[in-house]
Amino acid sequence: MSLNLDPLLDEKFILTISQIFPEFLDKNLGVNAAREAFGPSKNEGFCYENCTSVEFKGEAEGRLFLAMDGYTKLKLLPKIARSFHIDPTIRSHAASIMLEFANQICAELISEMKLGRFKIDILPPENLNHKLVPVDLEHFRQYILIYFLKDESVKQYLGRIYLILLMKKY
Repeated sequence: MSLNLDPLLDEKFILTISQIFPEFLDKNLGVNAAREAFGPSKNEGFCYENCTSVEFKGEAEGRLFLAMDGYTKLKLLPKIARSFHIDPTIRSHAASIMLEFANQICAELISEMKLGRFKIDILPPENLNHKLVPVDLEHFRQYILIYFLKDESVKQYLGRIYLILLMKKY
C-alpha cells in the first residue's frame, strides 16, 4: 500500500506533534505547554504577529506553522535566546532566533517521523510575521493545535502558541 493512501497519516503527524512539542519546550525552555484545543480547521487564511513556517517534502508533504502574538513572543524570546546562548537584547537577532526555534521543533517532528520509516525532509524556515497566509483548502487539510504556556518555576503565564499543520491532499 502506498503511503500516499494512508488514511491515518494526518493523525500520525498530529499525535507526534502533540508528544514532541510539550517535551521540547519543557526540555529546552523549562516551559509547561498544555494543549488547550486541537482539531481540523476550515480557515481560508491566517495572520499572526509572529509566524514561522517550515515546509516538509517527501512521502508526506505539508507545512508546519508556529504562530504567536506579541505578548507570547516577548515572554518566550529571552528563554529561547538563553537556550541558544545568545544575548536576547540584541534586536537584530530576534527574527533569526524565532526562525531557528521553529526549525528545531520541525526537525524534531521530522526526526520522529523518520523513525517511523517515513522519508521526509524539511526546507529552510520562512518568516511570515504580520503576513496574511492564504490556505488552499482544495489541496490541503488544515489542523490547529493551541497550547497554553506557563513557566511553573515563577508561576507566570507566557501566552499561547498556535501550531497550524497543513497536509497535502492526495
